Amino acid sequence: MASRSPSPRTLAIAGAAAVALAIGVGVYINNSKPVVAPPAPVKPAEPVVASKAPPAKAPAHVAEPRPAASADAASHAEPKATRTKEQASAALMALPELQQWSSMLEKSSGGKVHGALIEYDPTPRKLNGKSYWQFSFVENSAESAQRWESFLVSSSDDEILVEDATNDEVISLARWRREKHPEKRLSIDG
Repeated sequence: MASRSPSPRTLAIAGAAAVALAIGVGVYINNSKPVVAPPAPVKPAEPVVASKAPPAKAPAHVAEPRPAASADAASHAEPKATRTKEQASAALMALPELQQWSSMLEKSSGGKVHGALIEYDPTPRKLNGKSYWQFSFVENSAESAQRWESFLVSSSDDEILVEDATNDEVISLARWRREKHPEKRLSIDG
């Protein structure tokens, strides 16, 4: 019986499948562990509010006292970034809707599909004078990552916005919950 070596086409397909699998596993491993960022240096006067505020409540704004001479200059400057990209990602994955979607994907696929966040643009997006980190929640499998929803997470406060692709606008988290009912969503198509 003669042994048969694989054809170049078979080797190319196997190589492509191995690369796709390695990328999928890498994305899964990168996104399945909670991101633990080293604590950012915080001034004693600035309480950290991002992880303590319940998601259903409007974010509390904490203003820092400023000297009178620089008050006018500070009002025209962009708010200082107080939330790192990793903190923004963690705040987004803490949303009950994203936790529910992730759990549902895991259970329905027998652990083959996972919910994950991907940063779809590393450059913060400017909107109304504020900078936002840009993330999409995706259904992540070995074959592909399919986008469910895209979010903008403020780098200067607790604000999270949702990109409404249907109406081509950016809406508040409260409006998204009220109009889109994400807690009832079971698939990519809604």
